Amino acid sequence: MEGKFLVSSNEYPAEGNIYANRSALILDWLLREGIKKQRFSLREVANEVGVSLGLVRRVFGILALKGLLQTEGVRTAKKFFFKKSKPLLESWLEYYNIAKKCKMRTYRSALSGKSELLDTLKKSKLSQKVALALHSAAEAHGYKNTNLNTLELYMLDPAVRSKLEDVLQLEPQERGYEVLLIEPYYESLLNLGTDSDNNIKICPAFLTFLDLYHFPLRGQEQAQFMAERIPDLKSIYKKS
Repeated sequence: MEGKFLVSSNEYPAEGNIYANRSALILDWLLREGIKKQRFSLREVANEVGVSLGLVRRVFGILALKGLLQTEGVRTAKKFFFKKSKPLLESWLEYYNIAKKCKMRTYRSALSGKSELLDTLKKSKLSQKVALALHSAAEAHGYKNTNLNTLELYMLDPAVRSKLEDVLQLEPQERGYEVLLIEPYYESLLNLGTDSDNNIKICPAFLTFLDLYHFPLRGQEQAQFMAERIPDLKSIYKKS
């Protein structure tokens, strides 16, 4: 069974791009934690984020060239400080568009509504194979601002798609959708998610904001609502 693509995707990350999957962990850390620190080192960031020292060095080098990260000292004594959160967020939003970076399939379901879909998913063995995304994630985080009652799911393992289609009784939908299945671009950021009351992982709030910002179905409206209320985003976004 093949779902319909919401938006076709033919863009791929350029090699060495600081907005790629693993390096995005560093950007996420800078916007959430680095902005609060007076100084930090390459090794400190590598240890906290869980990536290689070489990756942090490369990303920091590019950010410094862009004027988004400041340095002091030399060689092993070098320290960094980060104050330009707004331009970094804006440059990330300029690069990342979920409709272009992620493969998405739209469906209708024989099940009656979002509650039954979630209950069915919870009872199956697939609830740990997905994460609530987009408007569904915004609602789970407590920041819903629309009357949409759709179910959007990241597939943590794209191989489960056919099983999800069977369990949730999904049929391809030409226009609109009741259920949206998404193959993630930022798998690393998804691992930072938490579990919902339904024991289904929730996409992290920051990635949910990034996803919604360019999403064609009332996405920017929902993203702005979240950015005005989420502490990690509020101080950055209110300056825009």
